[in-house]
Amino acid sequence: MSPKNVFYNSVTVSLPKNVIQFMLGAVLFWLTTGTFDLFVLASGLAGLLMAYSSVYFYNDVVDCEEDRRDSDKRGWKLVACGIMSKRSAKALGIVFLAAGLSVSLYVNVWFFAIVLALLVLNYLHSAPGIRLKKIIPATAANMTAIEGLKFSSGWFAFTSNLSEFPFWIILTFSVAYASIYIIYKFRFKGNMIRDNKLLLAPLGMLAVTSFFLSLVLYRFALPLMLLLAFSIGIIAFSMGVGKRFKLMNWFYLEFIIFPMVIAVFLLLSIPAVASANTHITNKIDQYKETVYKELPDDVAQTLKNLSEPPYDSLDEVGEAINRSINISEIGEMFEPGGRSKQ
Repeated sequence: MSPKNVFYNSVTVSLPKNVIQFMLGAVLFWLTTGTFDLFVLASGLAGLLMAYSSVYFYNDVVDCEEDRRDSDKRGWKLVACGIMSKRSAKALGIVFLAAGLSVSLYVNVWFFAIVLALLVLNYLHSAPGIRLKKIIPATAANMTAIEGLKFSSGWFAFTSNLSEFPFWIILTFSVAYASIYIIYKFRFKGNMIRDNKLLLAPLGMLAVTSFFLSLVLYRFALPLMLLLAFSIGIIAFSMGVGKRFKLMNWFYLEFIIFPMVIAVFLLLSIPAVASANTHITNKIDQYKETVYKELPDDVAQTLKNLSEPPYDSLDEVGEAINRSINISEIGEMFEPGGRSKQ
């Protein structure tokens, strides 16, 4: 065991990424509503990080034998590298899980539900007998859902509001992350990418479509354009330098591109940048209205509805679910003489 493993292991290496994913939703909430609560931010972030850290302890326990055979993972996986035993990893995982869920519930019930859903999806991802991570299409769907919940968690720590929720921005980042994760995890290269084009092509089209909709439906055009240009430049550079500088390593990409996700949106706090963004979004709005006028009314209305969810808040979603299940009727079935007796 190397002393560096205390600071560089399967839990700590993912902390910056998880912080940034949470912060994206929080920053978008602040830029959209103009309101902010530092205590809610700290509580939500702490709850997510603690609860989600239990996932890494669990993964290290169930994957320890496989990790020990991997020269790279053996250097930083908690159990595989010998920094702790399976028993200790299980115990710490339970402690982090309980603490994280408790804090998440304190933040609000919907944030708790999101964190709990993240844990369930991660269990499906790694659990023996299920292990969705071994099936490429299942991994694509599951990872998109996981990342979508993480990217939106910062938003729902503050509110249950859906009417202003930037769904297409969250979907863009989620699909892009899931696609890169699949290419990295399954070691896709050349022929493998072509062999799996029926999966990767739809993912790519979904990412492009959601990015375009993000540009035209929300008032974050300039940050999105800057982020796209930066990401293309980084990836092109990494491919150009090749083996001399392995920037395509997953962790390097996370530590370079992920901070930029927050930075480009925070640029809007600078008056000059905000003014430029407003100018661009106003131009887009003008072109959008021109296009709407040329389209049939039903098509134009459908496009407009893309930014208008069917429910204004998660509370309304909960109420709709309760009505569809009709909890009162279910309760009657279990009462003495209820319909379950019939």
